[in-house]
Amino acid sequence: MNGVDHPSESIHVFHVGKMRIKLCKGKTAIAKEYYSTAMQLCGVRGGGNAAAQAIFWQAKKGVSFVLAFESERERNAAIMLSRRFAFDCNITLAGPDDRSPLGT
Repeated sequence: MNGVDHPSESIHVFHVGKMRIKLCKGKTAIAKEYYSTAMQLCGVRGGGNAAAQAIFWQAKKGVSFVLAFESERERNAAIMLSRRFAFDCNITLAGPDDRSPLGT
C-alpha cells in the first residue's frame, strides 16, 4: 500500500460494484471509493509471472494498492467490470501511463 510492502496472511476481498470499488479485510473496509476521475486502475506492468496476475488501483490521490489475484483471468475480469461500471458513471478508468482514449 502506497509503495510500502505490508505482509498479510488474511484474504482480502476486492468488490467491484456498479457505483464504487471496495477493498475489505474480513468485515473491515480498507478502502471504498466511488468511481471518479481521480481513480486509476490498470494491470501491473513489468517482468515476471506475478505481473500478469496483479493490478494497480489508485483509489484516490495518495491512496494506492497493488493487488494480486489467483489468476490472470480473475484480474482481467476485475479490470473489465470496473471499467465498464465506471463508464456507466461517465468516468474513464485508466492507469498512470495509459493514453487518453481521445488522444490527448
